[in-house]
Amino acid sequence: MKICIVGGGIIGLSTALYIKRQNKTFDVTIISDKVTPETTADGAAGIWGIYLIKDTPKEQQKRWAQETHDFIEDLWLSENGGLMGISLVSSTRFNHDPILAEVWKDIVYGFRELTPKELAAYGRLQGTHSHAYQFMTYTIEPVKLLPWFMADFLRLGGKVIPNQKVKDLGQVGHEFNADLVINCTGAWASALTGDREIAALRGQVMRVKAPWIKDVILDDREDGNYIISNQDSVVLGGTHDFDNWDTTPSAQDRKFIWAGCKALAPHKVTNAQHIKDWVGLRPGRNAVRLERDTSTYAGKTYQVIHNYGHGGSGITIFWGCAKEAYELVCEVQHSKSAKSML
Repeated sequence: MKICIVGGGIIGLSTALYIKRQNKTFDVTIISDKVTPETTADGAAGIWGIYLIKDTPKEQQKRWAQETHDFIEDLWLSENGGLMGISLVSSTRFNHDPILAEVWKDIVYGFRELTPKELAAYGRLQGTHSHAYQFMTYTIEPVKLLPWFMADFLRLGGKVIPNQKVKDLGQVGHEFNADLVINCTGAWASALTGDREIAALRGQVMRVKAPWIKDVILDDREDGNYIISNQDSVVLGGTHDFDNWDTTPSAQDRKFIWAGCKALAPHKVTNAQHIKDWVGLRPGRNAVRLERDTSTYAGKTYQVIHNYGHGGSGITIFWGCAKEAYELVCEVQHSKSAKSML
């Protein structure tokens, strides 16, 4: 079976790798204008935590998150877990929807709610925090993990065509004589599908040097900030502006991030040294789109699977989504086999 995957970020690469791991006989090619280390994921802090996919059915959120968390745990326990950019960290999450917390609280380790006294130790630019949860989970730094995935994918016989901007999914199927095209184009999926729900969710962050920060603090309100420790730096954030495609760092956003993080935990960030500002375009959508479809080109219909719209949860659910995408691949294979027997 010949499969073309359009998009080389965390979703496209993990989907390609999952498929090759399950069936080495499949001919899998990634076609993308950008691959690691130039994808949106490569600049992300990589904290595990469901974020910005609220209308995705809860049972799917939990299944995808659990499967991904289990996979990350296995990687972390391996001899190369640290080199892959995986760290076990303490995370404190403020003002998170308690209903959404029910989805993932049993997946992480040691989930508990902060006491009022503990809550009072943290501030914010405006108002106060209503509640907070504390637990242990993982940071997974894509800039370190994705090269491992790419090397494994190539070792298994996968192919990559970089610097290639796709304009039509059916055309990909036609030009590569593919049995199936998988669309993992993230925020840019609207140009290929006409999906008006998907757009860039602009996120600006600041990387700083603060080696004394070893944990994660997130405020889930619209005007909230976050502090996420990585192995070599700390990420301060952030913004999530829907349908904003500007990748130039904003001085105003930088001021908001710095002031908000100082208000959140002044004892942690006051003496941090600025490294750089960075902007990434998350695939903003109310719900993940993971389903079968078709695309027509030159009078022929091609099978398509969409796997995009992961918001701020790509690193949290990527492996679970890759598994479900593979199950859809098997459906396509079985339907083609059944037709060939008629």
